[in-house]
Amino acid sequence: MLFYMTMFAVVLNITACGSNQQQGTQTTTVSNISTPARTAPVKTASVTDTHWTLVELNGNPVEASSGVFIFMNSSDGRVHGNLSCNSFSGSFTLQEGNRISFSQLVNTQMLCIAGMEIEAEMSRILQLADNYNLTETQFVLNRARMAPLARFEVVSED
Repeated sequence: MLFYMTMFAVVLNITACGSNQQQGTQTTTVSNISTPARTAPVKTASVTDTHWTLVELNGNPVEASSGVFIFMNSSDGRVHGNLSCNSFSGSFTLQEGNRISFSQLVNTQMLCIAGMEIEAEMSRILQLADNYNLTETQFVLNRARMAPLARFEVVSED
């Protein structure tokens, strides 16, 4: 009986050590017995299917109240959003190497007292942008190796 219990403990220990090499696990040691503990996966934002709010334009902060956002739908290759006063829509293309292009952009033509400078600059940036950077919480539109044109943050699901 002692032999079987010892063999069971050895097999359990080998199995536990082998599972520590799996991605997304950590080892928790309690009384010299190792058991795998699952870590919560970090949710990384995607360029597409994420609601991005403008926070910086040409290096200048933009107030959240501006309402400027962009959303790119992966299922149909369409983009839509708000430029501050007017809505826009069109198509987008993503290519290898974080390349991006927007085309067939159209927007409503309402005249607003405030926010027209942001709107005009965002329209220009959507035409100029040719690449992007992506982090867990930020999406940045760039032109060649110039300074970032527009910086967006992911909208919280809360």
